[in-house]
Amino acid sequence: MKPPVPALPLKALQAFEATMRLGGMGRAAERLGVTHGAVSRQIGLLRQALGHPLFEGPRNARRPTAEAERLWKEIAPAFATLEQAVAGRGRAERRVRVSCLSTLAARWLIPRLPRFAAAAPGVVVELTESYAALERTLGGADLAIRMLAPGQACPEGLRATLFMDNAIGVVTASAGAPDVRLVSRSHPAAWSNWTALTGRPAPLGGPIEFDHQQTMIEAAAAGLGAAVAQRPLVEADLASGRLSALHGFVGDGAMFAAFSRANDLGPAARRLLDWLGEEGRSRAR
Repeated sequence: MKPPVPALPLKALQAFEATMRLGGMGRAAERLGVTHGAVSRQIGLLRQALGHPLFEGPRNARRPTAEAERLWKEIAPAFATLEQAVAGRGRAERRVRVSCLSTLAARWLIPRLPRFAAAAPGVVVELTESYAALERTLGGADLAIRMLAPGQACPEGLRATLFMDNAIGVVTASAGAPDVRLVSRSHPAAWSNWTALTGRPAPLGGPIEFDHQQTMIEAAAAGLGAAVAQRPLVEADLASGRLSALHGFVGDGAMFAAFSRANDLGPAARRLLDWLGEEGRSRAR
């Protein structure tokens, strides 16, 4: 008589997969709707079943072992397939967690989200603003929208979907002060990049410095000076007449990209990704 086949520890594997994918037991517990202790117990059961440690290091900075990395790469595609199969037959409401650059979120993405809501009813976008460097877990987000510089490689374990090119130009209010230079500390090389691309010198006045592009653009619209801005961030202001582009825009080779974890893109996230591409193409026309 054959010995019984051991039961597959699905709950433990689910807790482990979510912990690896999201970068921590706390995030896994939140996503699974259980306590941190429950996730920890399931991973402990999996460790006992496998006979290998899965995490190492101090309690407040646990990191996966090489064995954990190998196991996760093998089981992650299966869990992604299961999640997509269930999501396609589940309740109408589906959530997509998006991490986005704050100025792009405020000036480009949020004004367009009503169009996405109309195109994809039942899909809820949970938006967080972040400039954090990208790593495999995406901080628990499903998609992270960032800039991809010319020649920059996609981080290991992630997939980059390019959806909109970037162009920069000098903008100012019609009654502003074009001879005063406005600068964002988050993009300190903007004026030198503009000069290198066009040969046009920067204004001699200033600089007046701001922490972020958002406040710099508002200062330009208020008439305080001229700023080098990314075209997607000022399109609404150009259309309304709040700002004008003194010399047009020139592409700088950078692209806006949505990053996702490899083999981990559910139907709702995929729909948002497709829509981002549609929006990027429509802006280019």
